[in-house]
Amino acid sequence: MNRSLLVILLSLLPFWAMAQDARAHKTDQERRAEREAIRAQKVAFITQEAGFSAEDAEKFWPLYNELEQKVREVGHERGKAKAEMYRLLQPFHTNYPGKGTEPAGVSQGRTKAGDHRAQAQPVILDEHPKGSPAPVDKLLEEYILTFEKETRLRSEYHRMFLKVLTAEQVARLYIAEERFSNKLFRDYIDRKLEQKEK
Repeated sequence: MNRSLLVILLSLLPFWAMAQDARAHKTDQERRAEREAIRAQKVAFITQEAGFSAEDAEKFWPLYNELEQKVREVGHERGKAKAEMYRLLQPFHTNYPGKGTEPAGVSQGRTKAGDHRAQAQPVILDEHPKGSPAPVDKLLEEYILTFEKETRLRSEYHRMFLKVLTAEQVARLYIAEERFSNKLFRDYIDRKLEQKEK
């Protein structure tokens, strides 16, 4: 179950990253409408793929929505801990490029000319961080615990799913989630390629 979730999240990551440019020019209302449209597509896709009856869907979707909300909250906790770790890890010497810790997604020495990560200087922890943040070891613990928390949530809801669906339907659900994420990603890439050709 966790492996399929990881695959889903990893397959959505490029979709999210590339969408950031376009999203910067959209209103909150437009973003909400897009999320709702994708959510409706997901519900329809999974309902069909897993073979839910109207009765199955009525029992299942409230549980699934609860799980998604709780997983989002855990993801926010994880993001906050990670952001605080980035803030605490300060470059040793800010005038020298490639030293220190950069925010997620920033390359350290990787260029078209080749991979120069081996030349990057090690990360040095600022011994006097600004403000009164938690020490790095506490933040690391918080960060890792979010994965355990998510696993417990998924296990708990998996057992609940089995009370309202058959084992085959639950298995089809997990496969359908992954297939839907892959479909979203492929559709996005196709749209980008069409725009590039114009």
